[in-house]
Amino acid sequence: MTAVDGWCSVEELARWGFAHAPVVMANEAHNGLRRCIRTRDVGVRIIGAAHQAGVRRLAMEALPRPADGTSGPIRAIPPLPGGYLAQPDMRRLITAALELGWTLWAYEADIQPGTDRAKLLTQEFTNWREREQAQNLCQILATAPAQPLLVWSGNSHAAKEAGGEWVPMGHHFAALSGIDPFVIDQTVTVAWQGQPRPWVQDLLAAVHQTLASYGGTAGILREQAPPPLDCRPGVDAVVVSTDNALT
Repeated sequence: MTAVDGWCSVEELARWGFAHAPVVMANEAHNGLRRCIRTRDVGVRIIGAAHQAGVRRLAMEALPRPADGTSGPIRAIPPLPGGYLAQPDMRRLITAALELGWTLWAYEADIQPGTDRAKLLTQEFTNWREREQAQNLCQILATAPAQPLLVWSGNSHAAKEAGGEWVPMGHHFAALSGIDPFVIDQTVTVAWQGQPRPWVQDLLAAVHQTLASYGGTAGILREQAPPPLDCRPGVDAVVVSTDNALT
């Protein structure tokens, strides 16, 4: 595949990404333990397309570090009784990678148990966490610099542009690694509680037939996307869907 012209399948978008960058970052949408299951189902499809592109490593924000304190490789789903990893849709995503023979890698910051909740909510802590995630990803890359890497993150961590005082992981990663990752944002049409966005319904109505032809979910490069998606900061592509519920 050498070009993406307008709307395309999520598989085409993933293959385009890996044809242009050694690191592709894609996100899921969640708010606490509520999540948009569609974003993880799309993740399974992205893994399949990435495998065809020669990818064999998946770095995940949600993974805990192994007992030895390293980032990996991890070859089984950690047996956690709750949290994201206990949710069946997340387990499907991880299983998809493991069944293809991939290795998993943990890149979350080392947040000590019992850290004061008030501290966790500060801007200083948030920026520290973003920077630590980026540094951990750089270390994962260093273990096999010639191998491509798929990064699975939450919400806006992968954004490559800073917003006010917030400096996201994707921005730090590009600066630290010298690599411009291809970032796919799946959150643009998600129905965030308490955030009425009339433009989303207008957009979905305008592209309804196109989405239907792709089974309800399609991707597009930001530079080719209709307004206001063409102004989405810090990402290279967006995924738009009719399935946007947080459950």
